[in-house]
Amino acid sequence: MPEGDTIRRLAERISDRFLGQRCARSFARDPRITHLDLVGATLTGVDAVGKWWLLRFDDGRTVYGHLRMDGRFDLGRRSTAPEWQRRLELEMENGWMTAIDMPNIGVVATEQEETIVGHLGPDLCAAGPPDVGQITDRLVSNEDRPLAGALLDQRNVAGFGNVYAVEVPFIAGVSPHQPVDSIRDLDSLVAAGSALIRTNMGRSHRNTTGRRLHTTNLWIYGRQNRPCPWCSTTLIGAGERDVPWGRVSVWCPSCQAIEPQRTVDVARIERALILHPARKRWPVEHPPADADDAAPN
Repeated sequence: MPEGDTIRRLAERISDRFLGQRCARSFARDPRITHLDLVGATLTGVDAVGKWWLLRFDDGRTVYGHLRMDGRFDLGRRSTAPEWQRRLELEMENGWMTAIDMPNIGVVATEQEETIVGHLGPDLCAAGPPDVGQITDRLVSNEDRPLAGALLDQRNVAGFGNVYAVEVPFIAGVSPHQPVDSIRDLDSLVAAGSALIRTNMGRSHRNTTGRRLHTTNLWIYGRQNRPCPWCSTTLIGAGERDVPWGRVSVWCPSCQAIEPQRTVDVARIERALILHPARKRWPVEHPPADADDAAPN
């Protein structure tokens, strides 16, 4: 499932190409929007909130959607996908914008967008950096919920997907299974994750290591049963049915061990980000609270 940085990049691509243009032809084939006709309407805004995309038009309506696993946009030439997959086609002045296989799509009055995205937590990929303290408070309110599950809950924080739910705990030296209310200096972990996703939303690829490798740009995601890049212990992998948060997961049983109380390893975060441009955002955008008290595990 695309993560918040991917949706933000998509919104910027649509905006760069079509913002301010009028719709010349409109075809809506999804049963939820068959009444929609945007001919003559001008695209006045394109936005992303968490994993939701929003297209605002000057007639007071907003078309919204969620890509989930299979959805995508074709931009430019008219899509060659089968017609039944083209849920929404809009011919703009500078080409076509086509929503393909969109599992969630709808239209709402622009003034009522909150009914669609108002339940979401702070948006990691918004124009300005999110309030790390607010996100941390929302996560801790989950009490004994596993860290990965709390990070993936968009009501706590909007934008993290499964890649970050694997990579960010690893970078911070905390197990994805660690209960959130037993993690000290959790705001440093949140700040590191925010710095990564906000940096990646401005890049053409997702990278958490700062390195450009032929095999992967990620620390451990998809690398189960291989040596941990930090301590060489064999990484453990789990399927969707094997963890409470219902997503594939990977972790190191040694340097991400579960403990009654676990402190985020700030020094490890600094080392992990040393080659990554996200280091310029962390801790500058998000100064870790009580960083001097956070002892590496």
